[in-house]
Amino acid sequence: MSSEHLPLTTGQEALWFLHRMAPTSPAYNVAMAVRIHQRVDDQALRRAVQRVLERHELLRSRFTEVDGTPYRVVHRGPIEVLELHELPGAADTELHERAHAAVNRPFDLTAPGPIRVLLLRPSPSDAVLLVVAHHLATDGASQVIVLGDLLTAYRAELDGTEPNWPELRRPFQELVDAEEELLTSPRRAELADYWREVCSGAPPVLELPVDHQRPARKRYAGASHDLRLPEELVQRLRPAAAAAAVTPFAVLFGTFQALLHRWTTQADFLVGYAVTTRPERTMKDAVGYFVNTLPHRVRIGRQLTFRQLFGAIGEQVRQDLAHRDFPLPLLPGELGLAADPGRTPVFQAMFSLVAANRFQPLLELLALGDPGAELIHHELRLSGFAVPQQEGQFDLSAEVLAGTGGVKVALKYDADLFEPATVARMAAHYERLLAAALADPDTPVAAVDLVDPAEREALLAFATGQW
Repeated sequence: MSSEHLPLTTGQEALWFLHRMAPTSPAYNVAMAVRIHQRVDDQALRRAVQRVLERHELLRSRFTEVDGTPYRVVHRGPIEVLELHELPGAADTELHERAHAAVNRPFDLTAPGPIRVLLLRPSPSDAVLLVVAHHLATDGASQVIVLGDLLTAYRAELDGTEPNWPELRRPFQELVDAEEELLTSPRRAELADYWREVCSGAPPVLELPVDHQRPARKRYAGASHDLRLPEELVQRLRPAAAAAAVTPFAVLFGTFQALLHRWTTQADFLVGYAVTTRPERTMKDAVGYFVNTLPHRVRIGRQLTFRQLFGAIGEQVRQDLAHRDFPLPLLPGELGLAADPGRTPVFQAMFSLVAANRFQPLLELLALGDPGAELIHHELRLSGFAVPQQEGQFDLSAEVLAGTGGVKVALKYDADLFEPATVARMAAHYERLLAAALADPDTPVAAVDLVDPAEREALLAFATGQW
């Protein structure tokens, strides 16, 4: 093995082995897209893409395995990752289908460049710019950086200047080295002890009622259902959280926990939530895999109120964050869990929140993907373009995207287990639970009626033979 073989973080190693298990799955392809409402200079864009690859070495790396251990090798020359697609007169439906197909196309991680950039052009003054990369080299926040850097470089190419990028203070590999140092120190045992205590006695499986028999081996095939929260609920969210002395995160996460409890009837279970491992002071503008997923212990008795649930989340999360550096892929071994190729270990449901404010207009545009939202960025007229992605990683996950333009909840699910109509019902129940919690946080979680009048009428008709 040569000095060019760079080690990976534990999380990256886990992603490598997941890719080996399901090499055609797009579950770990991360995508961002934006629509450009003016002519795009193809050659300037091509040069801008190369500049971005030169800036972020993970995007021009390939991955290999030596004696069962994966490594990263940095490619030194140019890589052609830009695809230009002329689609004269294409409707929005076709553009979304093309974009979704590009997101779902698997990567050959042994070849340089775990990234592709597409320009879908239905007319000379209208194009969709799509960036797709494998999670081994990026994450959601990093994709925002990539697309932002690309737009900055494109404007510089048009102007004949250098990109006005912030300096990259530390390389990603320093994070890998820091993790290795942590895991060979006494701190590892302290972290492992904490997470064993959190998970001690918790059921290893979340028994969501499924529509189809679970395959013996998980295929990581997924789909999504998007729920746009009504403006009335969005306006009440922050004041209600403040009145309960919790954050909006606790309210949104707690509502997801309430949904899982009501659908499974389990009073004790684990659910994961995503946290960043990015060192903000030294790697704020770097691109890489800066994510860990933490298990959250949920206990919901029959009399537990939303206020109590949200408060418990706030306290546990504060403790969790002090122990966030223990890599999730090591936890099954610490817990002595037997491998089950049909399920994700430790937990089978996940929650994440992406929040943007008025000082982050590009992030909001990219996260919400609202086609009606427009932004002038580097003298480019942009609008949102939503792209489904990262589907099927878990049985069920909730990705909440919040900004000044609203709140969207993307319920992503394992398509081998659930029908779309089932997940649509889950989304409706999430909204009903949230509405109840905001109306009166002292309502017990178990007391909320999840059946709407139309559903009740259909059930009664079925029960009385009038179906």
